This record gives sequence, structure tokens and C-alpha cells, in this order.
Amino acid sequence: MKISIAMATCKGERFLREQLDSIARQTMPPFELVITDDSPDSRTCDVALEFARRVSFPVRVYRNERRLGFHANFFRAISLCEGDCVAFCDQDDVWMDNKLERVAQEFADPDVLLVVHGVKVVDGDLKPRDDDTASHWSHHGKYAPLTTNPWYVLFGMSAVVRRSIYDYIDWRDRPEHPIDPGYPMSHDTWAWFVATSLGNAVAIDDPLVLYRQHDNQSCGVAPDRDVGQKVRMTRAAGQTHYRRMATAASRRADKLRHVSRDAPAPIRERAARAAVYYRRLGDRLQRRAGLYGAATSTVRRAGTVMRLLVSGAYRRLDHGGLGPRALLKDVYATVFRVGIERVQGPAATGVPGAGRTTR
Repeated sequence: MKISIAMATCKGERFLREQLDSIARQTMPPFELVITDDSPDSRTCDVALEFARRVSFPVRVYRNERRLGFHANFFRAISLCEGDCVAFCDQDDVWMDNKLERVAQEFADPDVLLVVHGVKVVDGDLKPRDDDTASHWSHHGKYAPLTTNPWYVLFGMSAVVRRSIYDYIDWRDRPEHPIDPGYPMSHDTWAWFVATSLGNAVAIDDPLVLYRQHDNQSCGVAPDRDVGQKVRMTRAAGQTHYRRMATAASRRADKLRHVSRDAPAPIRERAARAAVYYRRLGDRLQRRAGLYGAATSTVRRAGTVMRLLVSGAYRRLDHGGLGPRALLKDVYATVFRVGIERVQGPAATGVPGAGRTTR
């Protein structure tokens, strides 16, 4: 099993040495380390090149000619990887020594396209942060295609994927990111979408990364929210939000219908099933959006909720539904007209996803 490491850096010299040293300590060395740097100066590259001179595995360092930004920089690193699998790597974390060896065991099953593992949240000095549960993934075991939350936003550094998923479907024209309105899907959300549509995903309980939290990171652990905050966030999602999610689901269906002709037959068959899944999800979200329009009468709203319920639309998220909590909210909104949008506008109403926050 050849596992490449894809690392996208930008002004990362402060913590980069510790991350690189943890890669050098791996009990199963990587096939290669690919670094693409977005920094305005050479300091980060200098650290990486010094590391390359003292390790036995290949290290390829690329300094971008122009600033790409976080998402595009990571996609470039991934596109340059040549291994069977790709491990996403941030510039400021620390890996456990057995990370690659542990995840490689799961890829012995050819149907496994994605492996995610636990993390331990630490501060800038690598001291544990007990206030953060890091419950970004509360399950363990193997999951068949289309049996996970389609909108889940994982910690990228906790994921290892088969390189082939970036060849099956063209990633350059990506649907909108589920928690960053106006931006295309990131490398890790794209990996989650494609891998859980076309193959099996494995979740490992073991915390295999020290996930460092500091002031200058691009993404971090979302702060814990009390019940009141969660209720306010739920109420904030209205017609605009659900229409946006419906469009995102429909775009995903379109991408799945255009899977590469070079993909194996089982992959093409799963892509066809996944396209139907996302098209149905988009239709349900579009109907749900209609509940929250000011022009929709209470009677019509109640009828829509009943039809969604009878059709199975409120099944759990990991069963292709909107979830039981969506039913509770929709009934509440129907009875009390809470969350109904009075003014329509083009701006999307975003609801942050569980697990991480972006800046």
C-alpha cells in the first residue's frame, strides 16, 4: 500500500518542523510527501527543503507562482500525488507514530475508499484541551455507500482516501460547500461526498493526530454551543438556506451522472444509484424550502409536511432523509409560523456544520 501525504502550506514555519518530524517517525513510512506552498516568502519552503534532505522517502516541494488560497492549494497538492492513497496533512498538527500503519490496514478491502480516525484536540503548546470533546465522528466501523450523513464536514487531517476518487469525477467544477456559502467544496468535503457515494467508509476510534488549535489556523474546532444557541441556529435556517441546500444536492446528482467512463463498472453503478439518492434529497429540500415562504398558507404548509412525512422524507440523515429534528422544526414552524422568511433576498442563510469552523 503506497500512501502519499498531501500538505498545503502557507506561512507555516512556526509549527511545520514538529509536523514534519512526526511524519519522519511513522512506523510505516509514506510513499512520498508532496508540499505545495502558498507563502509570500521562502521561509516555509526552506523548512520543508531542509527536512527533505534528511529523510529517506521522497519529498517534493512546490512553491506556487501565484496565491491559490486554502482550497485550491490543497487540490493542487493532491493532484500531484502518485500513491494509491492520499493522507491529508495540515502544517501545524502532530501525527501519532502509527497513523499510516493503522489506516493502511483498512485499505486491504478494495471497496474502502475513505478512512477517518479520531483526533485529540490540543492547544498551541500541544497540551490537551479538555473543554473540547472532538466528537467530530461519534461512530466506528465500516459504512456502506450512502449510509452516512451526506452533509457531514470532517476534519481533513483525520482522513485518508484512495487517490482514484479524484479521477472518477471531475473536481474542478464543484458544487457549493455545505457550510461556506458562495465557495466550492473543499478537498475534504469533496472526498467525503465522492467516497461515501461510491464506496465504503471506515471510522476508527483511535486518536491518531494531535489537532492543534491556535490563533492563525484556517480551520478549527467549532466551539461548544448551549441548547439556546443551537435552537437559535436551527431557527435561523429558512427558505433561502433550504433552497441553497437543494441546489447543492442537485449539483451533486449532476456530478455523479458524469462519472468517468474509465471508472470500473461497480463504481459507475454506484454512481448511478447515488445520483438518484441526491436528486431525491434535492427534491425533498426544495419542498421543505416552500414551507418557509411568507406566501405559503398554513393549510398548504401542513399539507406539505404531511406529504413529506408519508414519503419517508424525515428519516434519519444517514438513511437519505431530512432527519427527525427537521420534522419537529417543520411542525413547529407550521403551527407557530416561526422562522418564516418575510423578506426574500439573494443572500444565503448559512448554518455552521458540526465539527469544525472556518475563517
